[in-house]
Amino acid sequence: TFLASSGVTTMRAVLALLALVAVARGQWHMQYRQLATIDLGISFIDANTGYTPGTLNGAGPAVFKTTDGAKTFEQCNVTNFGLDIMLLAVDAAANSVVVSSEAGELYSADGGKTFHQSLGGGLSQSVRHIGPSGLGGHKFGCAGYYELRKADGVAVSVNSGRTFQLYDAKLFTSARYGAFPTDTTWFVAAGEFPSNQTTSDDNTDDDGPVTRIRPRGARIKSYVFTEDGQMYFTPGAKIVPKAKSGNSTNGYAAQLSKTTDGGQTWKTLFAENGTFYFNGIDCNPSNPDHCCAAGEGFTDQDGQSDEPGGRVHCTTDGGNTWNRTFWAPQNATNAVSLMEIRFSSSTDIWVAGGLLGNVNRPLFLHSTDGGVNWDVDVPEGLDPGALAVSLSFPTDKVGYTVMLNTVTQAASIGKYGL
Repeated sequence: TFLASSGVTTMRAVLALLALVAVARGQWHMQYRQLATIDLGISFIDANTGYTPGTLNGAGPAVFKTTDGAKTFEQCNVTNFGLDIMLLAVDAAANSVVVSSEAGELYSADGGKTFHQSLGGGLSQSVRHIGPSGLGGHKFGCAGYYELRKADGVAVSVNSGRTFQLYDAKLFTSARYGAFPTDTTWFVAAGEFPSNQTTSDDNTDDDGPVTRIRPRGARIKSYVFTEDGQMYFTPGAKIVPKAKSGNSTNGYAAQLSKTTDGGQTWKTLFAENGTFYFNGIDCNPSNPDHCCAAGEGFTDQDGQSDEPGGRVHCTTDGGNTWNRTFWAPQNATNAVSLMEIRFSSSTDIWVAGGLLGNVNRPLFLHSTDGGVNWDVDVPEGLDPGALAVSLSFPTDKVGYTVMLNTVTQAASIGKYGL
């Protein structure tokens, strides 16, 4: 049984109530099966119109658009992918769409009719519009590693993705996801996990623990991918609980950083070694001081977390204090992966991930009180063997997710609604 703090019931009790919850709040169902071989991002501008970037086996990268709520998709015209062969994330606002990748960004300023290569960006697995609307689709922010600055941080565009300006976030670990609730207040969720890492004690200009971990190669969406982008976790892989090592330099690192002056200065809000790494982060659309971030750590064949499990940390004071409001410890048969998080209203928050075990299953967390308590949903009827890796909620009643199946090597689209 997975336990969750702050009054959250056990997973067993939650699953017993799923039928009642579904009737009252809607439910997840399969909307489009096997759209691409690999697909990691999704963004909808309204209940019916959205975008998702992926990779087609034998055909390379592609960007897809739907105008009927993911019932059908059409492939967008991309003038030149260049080195952008592994597309990682997408965000859309008004007529602007930005796609991030291992090698830079792509942008569309005409509602997805054409995409072009951006200038000035870099490796990023997260892209969001800045503020409530991205100033009508003009302002976007990415989080990742930028070779031009030799630093992890954010890249910001004020011209719909055509060009990006880089900001070094002064991290001691790897920038993974970003949230940009206002023009000048930005958050970066950072972290690393055991995978071919090298270490250095050079901590110059970094605000965090002494250990500095620099993995070789690209830092991809989650631990379900190796550093070269290959699928990692295979169902049936044995998860063996081990005794805590007491070693805080085991390859896991987690950090949250914030700027309130548009990237000029940064402050570390949270720093921890040895236990987990952060994935998605998002903020209340009505209150930039209210944010939540999802993270995960594992004890498996690749490494040993001092506290393996999935967790959500939330703040209501701009990041001065962070409370772990959801906690699902790994056990002998299952582990919880938490990857992406989205506010669908000022009080409703969703987290996408997976229940890892002999057969992976998509898993969702839902809070209706701003992240104080969480319901756990492992829906029937979604893709067995898959993990939910991305979320988009254009309204508080309609949501979409990308589910990546590491067995069939296919990505599908799920939809939430009444």
